[in-house]
Amino acid sequence: MCIRDRWLPADWPIHGATGYRFANLANNLFVDAAAEKKMTRIYADFIGERIDFDELVYQSKKLIMHSALASELDVLANRLARIASASRYTCDFTLNNLRGALMEVVACFPVYRSYLADGRISVDDQRHIEWAVAVARKRSPAADVSIFDFVRAVLTTQIAEGKNQAYRDRVWAFAMKFQQFTSPVMAKGLEDTSFYCYNRLTSLNDVGGDPRRFGVSVAAFHAATRLRAERWPHNMLATSTHDSKRAEDVRARISVLSEIPAAWKLSLKRWSRMNRSKKRSLDGTLAPSANDEYLLYQTLIGTWPLDAPDEAALDDYRARIEQYMVKAVREAKAHSSWINVNADYEAALAAFVQALLAPGEKNLFLADFAPAATRLARFGLINGLSQALLKLTSPGVPDLYQGCELWQFNLVDPDNRRPVDYAQRARMLAELKALADAPREAWPQRLQPLVARPEDGRIKLYLTWRALRLRARWADLFRDGDYLPLTVDGTAAEHLCAFARCHDGRAVVVVVPRLLARLYGNLDPAAPAPWGNTRIALPREPAASAWHNALTGQTHAAGESLAAADLLGAFPVALLASDAEALAS
Repeated sequence: MCIRDRWLPADWPIHGATGYRFANLANNLFVDAAAEKKMTRIYADFIGERIDFDELVYQSKKLIMHSALASELDVLANRLARIASASRYTCDFTLNNLRGALMEVVACFPVYRSYLADGRISVDDQRHIEWAVAVARKRSPAADVSIFDFVRAVLTTQIAEGKNQAYRDRVWAFAMKFQQFTSPVMAKGLEDTSFYCYNRLTSLNDVGGDPRRFGVSVAAFHAATRLRAERWPHNMLATSTHDSKRAEDVRARISVLSEIPAAWKLSLKRWSRMNRSKKRSLDGTLAPSANDEYLLYQTLIGTWPLDAPDEAALDDYRARIEQYMVKAVREAKAHSSWINVNADYEAALAAFVQALLAPGEKNLFLADFAPAATRLARFGLINGLSQALLKLTSPGVPDLYQGCELWQFNLVDPDNRRPVDYAQRARMLAELKALADAPREAWPQRLQPLVARPEDGRIKLYLTWRALRLRARWADLFRDGDYLPLTVDGTAAEHLCAFARCHDGRAVVVVVPRLLARLYGNLDPAAPAPWGNTRIALPREPAASAWHNALTGQTHAAGESLAAADLLGAFPVALLASDAEALAS
């Protein structure tokens, strides 16, 4: 249904988009594409059905047009009827038939909107319109489908060619109104309905994303980034926004599930068996549904507190999850909705959440869940660091959403509107700056508490500060520098993404790990990563005499490559500069 790679028109006088494309690209780098079929099967088996996402979006868009946007559709249909009445060839089309044809075309429209303007239609917009009309014609139950030829001619404005100015104005006004309608229908049908119904891997269900795209390779990440560097080098780079369904660090944790499908499947079986008695029978079926239960387990994986919560903290957490789940089922519109609230279902759902998160030693689910979530969270934190460094060093302008200098495990609004403790962040930053006041050779030892205990968030704040400081010192490199993918060789090569930014005789090298849960297997997540013989090739230009790590202060001898074990031994990610001057405080 949704075209996945719609790039901005090259002739638009803008620097880029608002960052959602990068957010989804970066997130997908930490999703194991090899597990797609397994995760699809696990989800289908758990909920008892296979969901066709294209069909889901189609039906969701129709639901929106039947309900929330019905009056707007009526306005469009009446305008189209007036255009049809002006010709003896189309005047017999009834208002109801025109309305039905419009609904089909909008439900099949493959993108949010077209961009007709100034009497011109682009090749892409022409293609989108014709595709939508062709699919709508096939889906339509109407005996006479010639009405779709008329709709296509109006939407592409071809019907206005050679006509008087008044008629042309009417057609263009309709086409402009149409594209203002398809956008909210897509947003409400896709993001605010389908994303809450299709829960295979919910880290993929975010604004600007496509849940069908299950992971990207390092090569694909490089290709997309090089294209952005060439066409939109000042594009915004976002990972969390006010519109995010899940904060960047929540997605980073949920994505780890793609690396452990077998363990995930076993956990689901155990938990559903434990919790079956906590459900209620409503009209002959158990509530909450298996689909909502599946969503809940992923939500808990992504948001479970990093430190074991006391009873007060658990109460607060339980209230947040309960509020989120009620919102989620209303958005999904399957068992409740904002318009028709199903109080019985929501009460059963709330009771289920309360039972799963009840304090006390008798809660067998929590006793089983918490250790598993804690181990998985360690890998999620490293994903979060990698994602943050990619944002801070990739071509574009990085954007930090409020509070994301530390770990943020917020869900959709209003959860992500909670107050941010900036005073705490200011205190922590001052402490971290003092840590770096020591000679650089002392940094690795001083960083050990941050690396050993990443849960307190200082490690993310430290990374953000050091990377932004380097950006400030070498602003021209990050603004105008080339993007150069670096080759990684060795047994764990697919678990690293490395690139260089080069400009005017200077360079930085960025190295981040990925898919570490699969790499570690049963090893302790706190143990050194098993990099083996994995090495990262260094750029040939500029000819650096040595490479200086802006995060650890370590100096690495220049050469053709660096060993991953040496580079990532003191800190989970690496940011190297070709000149020690870049590290000055």
